[in-house]
Amino acid sequence: MRFETDKTVVSLTFPFAATVTLMLHLCDADTVLVCLLSSLFHEGGHLLVMMLMSEFPESVVFGAFGIRIERKSQSFSSYGKEALIALGGVMGNALLITCGCTFYLTGKSQWSLQLVAVNLFIALFNLLPVKQLDAGRCLECIAALCTDEERGEKTLNAVSAVTLGLLVVGCVIYNIFISVNISFIAVTIYLVLISTLKEFKNDK
Repeated sequence: MRFETDKTVVSLTFPFAATVTLMLHLCDADTVLVCLLSSLFHEGGHLLVMMLMSEFPESVVFGAFGIRIERKSQSFSSYGKEALIALGGVMGNALLITCGCTFYLTGKSQWSLQLVAVNLFIALFNLLPVKQLDAGRCLECIAALCTDEERGEKTLNAVSAVTLGLLVVGCVIYNIFISVNISFIAVTIYLVLISTLKEFKNDK
């Protein structure tokens, strides 16, 4: 399903619908709603900052792994603005965390705690200094501002490699000596895979 405006194409894919359907079978409706809302606010944060800078994305795709904003290939304003766009998603999650805490303090709703937990996870996950995540893109822009684009990329590659290495070691130690944590394993594998695939595509 596609919706087109003058500047942006919004696509709802079959894998997205299949993922939501699977989640509804495995989880309760409240959990699915919280996950979708959190994902929308994260990507909406990126989108809002872009629009405030008079940039509209080429497309917004609802896919199997969430919502993806595809920018026009020529889109680049400045390193400072790019850093703000990168952090826009975390700002969206911070807003929901604030709302969740407020709702909990006023009504002590269990749903509010779930909202806070999910958004806190998404925010912290994206604040890892890994190349494919928001904090990684922000770090690259800051490094490029302080030096130049080539050194900025090298700095990010080094920090990203160290972060992934520590994450893998930490995951192994935690799951062997403390307790098996499927979420920790899944996050680690996901980050290693997307980093490896990205580098493989770049080499091509």
